[in-house]
Amino acid sequence: MEPESTRGSIFSQKLDRAALTAYFLGAVVPLVALGFVTERFVFPVLEDTSDANGLTALVASIAVLSFGSFMILRRTTRNALFSMDRNNARLSAMLEIAEVLTNAQDSQDAVTTATRSARSLTGSSAAFTVVRKEEGDLSLAASAGDDPMALFSAQESELMDLAEAATRTRKPASRPRGDGVCAAVAVPIAGENAPVGAMLAVQSDPDERLDSEQVGALATLAGLASVSMHNAELRDTQRNFYIHVTDILVSALDSHLGYQTGHGSRVAQLANQLGRALELDDERMQRLHFGSLLHDIGMLKFDRRLQMNPRVCEKHTVLGFRMLHRIRIWQDIAPIVQHHHEWFDGSGYPDGIAGEEIPLEARVIALCDAYDAMTSDSSYKVSVPLAEAVAELRRGAGTQFDPELVETFVALVSESSDDAA
Repeated sequence: MEPESTRGSIFSQKLDRAALTAYFLGAVVPLVALGFVTERFVFPVLEDTSDANGLTALVASIAVLSFGSFMILRRTTRNALFSMDRNNARLSAMLEIAEVLTNAQDSQDAVTTATRSARSLTGSSAAFTVVRKEEGDLSLAASAGDDPMALFSAQESELMDLAEAATRTRKPASRPRGDGVCAAVAVPIAGENAPVGAMLAVQSDPDERLDSEQVGALATLAGLASVSMHNAELRDTQRNFYIHVTDILVSALDSHLGYQTGHGSRVAQLANQLGRALELDDERMQRLHFGSLLHDIGMLKFDRRLQMNPRVCEKHTVLGFRMLHRIRIWQDIAPIVQHHHEWFDGSGYPDGIAGEEIPLEARVIALCDAYDAMTSDSSYKVSVPLAEAVAELRRGAGTQFDPELVETFVALVSESSDDAA
């Protein structure tokens, strides 16, 4: 079937007009001139009518052949341009897909995105991604299409054999269309040492096929998926390390402080509730959570005998900043730790900054830190009732604490208290 963009009037596109102009000037005008010269100067001297008829037929034949050549050239050119447009569209789509895959947060997200993209790029009836499990067998990880699982179930054995062939040879493997059988192609997804799986495109429409360009696009997409899956696994490993090392540090801090066990975790829980009420995005919520857990990390630098000395303990914010900002995964929470003892009126420490100069996350932690210190028992004091803690927070609104945060926080803890009652 001829692409729709190549049909229609020969005057419908700039290329057609340019080609027709060139044809008119390069062929029609010379032919008209030849006809004029022949009719004016040649025919009068010819005595035989058959010679005149032959010459007329020759000129007409040249005209027909010229026009036929023009039409063939036009069709060839337009098909070539259509192919270029299709490839450019595919390249543009591939760049968009690459950007999405780059931001995939986990391997399953990368696999799902790549599978949907495979179906879109190839125009296939369905697309599948299979990955190799720890046991060594390939297993279906994602599918895309109109009722893809019905198609997969009907031909699971053939499709898995095709995927195995692609991973074994590390080259695309295809299956031609047969009676009642869909055309299919599988391309390997590269891994560090061996393919980790395969992407498959299946075409069940008898009027459509999977050509070499579509197979090439699928292979390119498999390469992008491989990189995305690898990066997602690295991010997952990093998150796992991040979470467990933070837990270790928080446990060490609790053991070191002794008098306020669980303080960091409680502050983090309160801060998370307040952060959600403020509708912070996921990135800020993560900073707030880990900043809360590690806000007193600088206290690890002090001997236990100095923990109750206010002049010494004031240094823990700067020490905490220095400990964290050298580590890349904690660099964005280091300023939060540094400023969680700043006061809203500028009379806090270590830098005496005020108002919105103080990071929002640090203002949240300051509030939650003070509330937990008042409402939790420790080795050196007894907790105060909720009403007294709330009254103290309101007294500090505008001086020690952000007044808007105080009202939001008080509403949260009051609601929680009512629910508990």
